[in-house]
Amino acid sequence: MESRVEMDAPGQARRGEGAEAELLARQFRPALTRFFSKRVKEQHDIDDLVQDVFVRLVRKVNTDGSQIVAGYVFQTAQSVLNDWLRKRQVRQASAHDEIEPEQPDLKDDSTPERVLLGKQSLEKATSAVLELPEVTRTIFLLRRLEGMRYADIAKRLRMPISTIEKHMARAVAHLELRLNGKP
Repeated sequence: MESRVEMDAPGQARRGEGAEAELLARQFRPALTRFFSKRVKEQHDIDDLVQDVFVRLVRKVNTDGSQIVAGYVFQTAQSVLNDWLRKRQVRQASAHDEIEPEQPDLKDDSTPERVLLGKQSLEKATSAVLELPEVTRTIFLLRRLEGMRYADIAKRLRMPISTIEKHMARAVAHLELRLNGKP
């Protein structure tokens, strides 16, 4: 059975916000801590994630005056976890290696020939990207340089995702042909 937490209407003063958060914390903190403990290793991250859930819930209640259902609490918790994982993946926190200073095996391979080849390759790639139609070029740059997802690009450009995918396929095929001579 779902438990409900009654909240004040958004038109009322903020005086009830602290009480709402306290009620939510008493009712859901242990369950949310268990939820995140199964998915996250670091305790300080777990505490932050639980707090983020309460912040989002109190904001939602203050904006629309709705009641909070236990299922919504864990839907919000999953959303908080997804956001946290996405940010962590972008930063690639677990993939960082320490550089050992006592083994400076860093070679300088920047011979004049390599520098020239690099500049030529960059010019060729830039030229190939500039040959793309404007919309295709924009989609390609948003995806590859900005790292945006297809859904976000589609929303931003107000196009169907399938159209975004087709433009990306055209861009990749064009660049493959121009840079590697492969159709």
